[in-house]
Amino acid sequence: MADRYELPNKILGIGRGHPLIGPLYTKMTTPRGRNINLKSAREIFGSLSQTSQFKVALHMTSSSGGTDKLSDWLTKAGITNDIAQNTYYDFMCSEAVIPGATLNTVEDKGGRQGIVETMPTQRVFSPVSLTFYVDNEYKILRLFEEWMNFINPVYGGSGAYDQRGIGFGDSKNRNDFHRMRYPDEYKRIISIVKFERNFAVNPAIDGDLQSVPSVTYRLLEAYPSSLTAIPLTYEGSTITKCTVEFTYSRYVYEHHRGELINLDEALRKTR
Repeated sequence: MADRYELPNKILGIGRGHPLIGPLYTKMTTPRGRNINLKSAREIFGSLSQTSQFKVALHMTSSSGGTDKLSDWLTKAGITNDIAQNTYYDFMCSEAVIPGATLNTVEDKGGRQGIVETMPTQRVFSPVSLTFYVDNEYKILRLFEEWMNFINPVYGGSGAYDQRGIGFGDSKNRNDFHRMRYPDEYKRIISIVKFERNFAVNPAIDGDLQSVPSVTYRLLEAYPSSLTAIPLTYEGSTITKCTVEFTYSRYVYEHHRGELINLDEALRKTR
């Protein structure tokens, strides 16, 4: 009987239409052979990704030159006039999702007799929902309220209402109406970073992603399209959260290899 470690071609599979399955199990320790070296179960399942290691960056920076109308609007509302507070907004995100995409397909019937083939025609990017903790000054909630107010401002008899930091509280006339702004004025890039704890260089100070093994998803031309209702109750007090759905044109992702900690070497140093 041939040694299974002497048959790498059967393990890897060769030939189109005949890909082989490979080993049906793996050992806790690394099985070593002369021609192939499979990882152990401890190595495979000991380095799985954790859902709790992520960060969302809204990139809400104040505008000093007056070229960014959205930033000016939020600054006048008293939301983004503190640079440090703008960074805190990113850490208020309690739940996020890695964006997904779908390929719309079309069926080709009759191109080959008896065969129905499907081919992709369009790539569709699904909206992304982000959930944030609401602070006791309601700034994170007002951030998205005012962002949507900027997209769809209220107009009165003398034109658009100015930003006074009260959320259009003075626009209650029956003849008031809404208008949409140009998309370039309210769309932003939003970043979702997925990382792990086993990085060798601490990125907490400057946020250098090049030193951290991570993947960053950039939502291009994103804007809040839905702010879900927030339930309130006297039965059991919990932290208030708001969920915002973002629509965007497409996303790209950036993979940073970074520098990983060698767990075996770290354990040896602690002994």
